[in-house]
Amino acid sequence: MATKAKEKKKFQLPHLLFLLLGLLMVMSLLTYVLPAGQFVEVSEGVKEYMPLESHTPVSIWQALLYIYDGIANSSSILALLLIIGGCVEVVLATKALDRVIDGLIYKLRDKGSAVLLPIMFFLMALLGGFGGSDALIAVIPIGVLVSKKLRLDPIVGAGVSFLGTMVGFSTTPIGIYIAQGLMGVPLYSGFGFRMLNLVMCAAIGATYLTIYAKRVEKNPMKSAMGDLAWQADLNDVGELKEAHLSAQDLIITVLFFVQFPVAIALNLGLGLGMAALPAVMIPVAIVIGYINRMNANEIGNSFAKGVASMGFICFIIGLAGAISLVMKNGNILDTIAYYASLPLQNLGAGFASIGISIVVSLLNFFIPSASAKAAALVPIVKPMAETLGIPLQVATQAFQIGDGFCNLISPFLGWTMGGLAIAKVPYQKWVKWVLPLLIILLVFEYVVLFILSGIGWTGV
Repeated sequence: MATKAKEKKKFQLPHLLFLLLGLLMVMSLLTYVLPAGQFVEVSEGVKEYMPLESHTPVSIWQALLYIYDGIANSSSILALLLIIGGCVEVVLATKALDRVIDGLIYKLRDKGSAVLLPIMFFLMALLGGFGGSDALIAVIPIGVLVSKKLRLDPIVGAGVSFLGTMVGFSTTPIGIYIAQGLMGVPLYSGFGFRMLNLVMCAAIGATYLTIYAKRVEKNPMKSAMGDLAWQADLNDVGELKEAHLSAQDLIITVLFFVQFPVAIALNLGLGLGMAALPAVMIPVAIVIGYINRMNANEIGNSFAKGVASMGFICFIIGLAGAISLVMKNGNILDTIAYYASLPLQNLGAGFASIGISIVVSLLNFFIPSASAKAAALVPIVKPMAETLGIPLQVATQAFQIGDGFCNLISPFLGWTMGGLAIAKVPYQKWVKWVLPLLIILLVFEYVVLFILSGIGWTGV
């Protein structure tokens, strides 16, 4: 029968637009169900959870109205993405990076992905560890380009760029200063261990990615993308051949990569904030265009093409911001934080440190901002850690672990959703692929936490 001949359709998650709109509706309904509450400062540096007398529900209509505010509140990252999209497109239009990557792959043709991917992963992890922010979404097109040159799927592209930077960001030895300050721990203390931790986690991530890449290399049907439709994007890549690099190619490549540490130095050293990145990238993109002998119209058209490619990505980030607004204005964020932390009071020091990390991980889905989570949780975690005999440095490490790794699958984080959209990796495919690695990393870190708690690590 014809009906029997039809293949049974596999369940597929809805389009990202409808997935996030659905989450917006769910959060709106939760404001009617969960009790409303807030953390109130009862004395200097001490906050207590106070339930509100009644619910403060956010209607579905109001939730829809928050979409505008979510986009408006995300204006800084959206502006950054639009500028990054334009600048990176100008650089890609020169084809200099293509030729450099072709040359590297050709020279490593006997080793290929087994060498190139781990090296690039470690470089991305260091970039994330010392300059981690949403701005690193700019390097994802480079990862995508590398994966195409290696004839691999988009997941490899997202893995070597987004995953690499996120692993570095999650284990950063310098970016934990907000939680350290709130915990009363010396800023940047524990640098040596955290640097070692970054290297170990990067090694785990690079190994996981490389094993997967080799499997897809041998049999493209093993791709976690679920089909071979991604191979259509490889048609314009061309066959691998020896690349003859010119001085122009090398200058363009050096300028492209040097601009990031320069912008980070201006950000951290002069306190210019994220405004430093476009201030550096736009002139560099124009200079690169002229070095490549492009005229003004060609540079402008390439820039416009890159900006246009970021349109839907910017909308998705704004929509994720609207979901956070619903939870905040419905006064359920603090409620979730308070009740999630209650079970920790009955655990021993070692398991309590792990529990702190798990609670922060769960809240990470609802409060992507590290500073917001620190402000909500440190008033609870700090006295709890002191009561249970957990060194505050260990409690800080627990916070860092919980705050970082689950960003890999957070649908509320613009860096994650925007990065996957750039790499053309469906969210559900990414989660299925990266979830085993996330579990491995978390288990590894929980064991480390237990040991640190046992030895009374103070990080000084």
